[in-house]
Amino acid sequence: MKNFTPLKIATTIWLIFFLGISFSLSQEEKLSPTLERGIGLYKHENFDEALDVLKKARDEDPTSTLAAYYLGLDYKQLQNYKMAIPNLRDAVTYTPKIKGALIELIDCLYNYSELEEAHKWIGEAEREGIRPAQIAFLKGLILVKEEKNSEAIAAFEKAKELDHAMEQASNYQIGIARIKSKEYTSAEKAFEEVVSSDPSSNLAKYANQYVEAINRRQEAMKPFRFSFRTAWEYDDNVVLKPESDVVGTNITDDADWRTVYTTSAEYNKRITDRFGIKAQHLFYFAKQNDLGFYDTLSNTVVVQPNFYFENDVLTVPVTYTHTIVDERSYLSTPTISGIYSHMLGEKYMGQVYLKYNNKNFLWTPSTPDEDRDSNGLETGAGWYAFFAKRQGFLNLRYGFDREWTKGQNWEYLGNHLNATVLIPYKEKLNLALSGGVFFQDFVNTHTVFNEKRDDTIYTTAALVTYKVCKNSEFQLQYTHVQADSNVDIYEYRRNIYSVGMEVKF
Repeated sequence: MKNFTPLKIATTIWLIFFLGISFSLSQEEKLSPTLERGIGLYKHENFDEALDVLKKARDEDPTSTLAAYYLGLDYKQLQNYKMAIPNLRDAVTYTPKIKGALIELIDCLYNYSELEEAHKWIGEAEREGIRPAQIAFLKGLILVKEEKNSEAIAAFEKAKELDHAMEQASNYQIGIARIKSKEYTSAEKAFEEVVSSDPSSNLAKYANQYVEAINRRQEAMKPFRFSFRTAWEYDDNVVLKPESDVVGTNITDDADWRTVYTTSAEYNKRITDRFGIKAQHLFYFAKQNDLGFYDTLSNTVVVQPNFYFENDVLTVPVTYTHTIVDERSYLSTPTISGIYSHMLGEKYMGQVYLKYNNKNFLWTPSTPDEDRDSNGLETGAGWYAFFAKRQGFLNLRYGFDREWTKGQNWEYLGNHLNATVLIPYKEKLNLALSGGVFFQDFVNTHTVFNEKRDDTIYTTAALVTYKVCKNSEFQLQYTHVQADSNVDIYEYRRNIYSVGMEVKF
């Protein structure tokens, strides 16, 4: 050690330091003007202009990992993941490796759904200990996409343990994974944690929307539901007085007020993923103010099996309705239907149906030809378009029906066209508009009027509802009916005005 004096040692250290700086400077000098310009454009967010420059830099030096890295980043910013992947792959494969490129590569592979390769690079990142929290989070995202929800939740839990700054984002993704696993209560808790950690953030806003959706779903999936509605209605043609006075009907009292009460008690249970059952009782009572003869009471019982498929639902409602008019049994109607609904993406639904009913009128007809007891078949199709986050919809429907009656005067062929639109406004206020036309062609020559009857019935309605609180709403409704016929006695006009309140439990 005698040859190494302090001066020589200091000189040696200075020389090594100087050579290190010189080496670093020489490395920086290797940064080509093209690549330097491309990186500058990228950092100033001129991504389109940077693209051509960075592509040129890669052509000049295909093995430059820095050029590959920035070109991959630029493609990623332009959301061209297909082109970003090979460049970022080169950045972590060639020498010297750019470790930061590994995170970007995994993210691009996730967005491009190249999940198998993404797992490969996640394994390498875990072995090298590169940004463990971020890698755990990306791993969770990939596992969610693979429907491996329990493993994904474990990855997100690890991410927030490793880095508390990732807690809100991890809880948000845990909530989504819980929803996919149909663990709605746990999902709601995760989203509530997102909101409580930073109520003013965008993630908190999205989490609140999920919480609201979960609450709506839980409300809809309650097995027992009950509703009560009362309304006051003014009907300007209770008795369906003909439009023309030439028939000699001499009807003078045709308008009246009435009070209407309706209730609905429902049990709805999803027994398995593929099958559910619904049972319902509906009660209706209308008490006329003056025309007591038209007081009406009806009870309806529904038993409806539901069959669920991936994008389809088949329902088979079996219904029985018994109607009393003026305190006497008037009509008995059993019905069975099949309704098949198919979702077309998130916004559209198609529907076809077939229905059979038997009408048994319990009052004795005036003549055998006026006997309206019947068997009827109806078939049709409908189309729905949903909007306003599926809170509103447009429905178009066509139906064809055939009714065979005991009496000659009532057998007919019918065609129905209907349209309905529900327009939500600021959550509490809804407007529903509907219109329909029913073309009714009677099969036989009328025994009294000596011609085949041909009716066209137009119906329009408007309903405004306002949610007073969570379980109750105020309702305003107007309905207009216009019946045109080649037989004058069956022509009439009718307007119904209604104010009501409904409470749901």
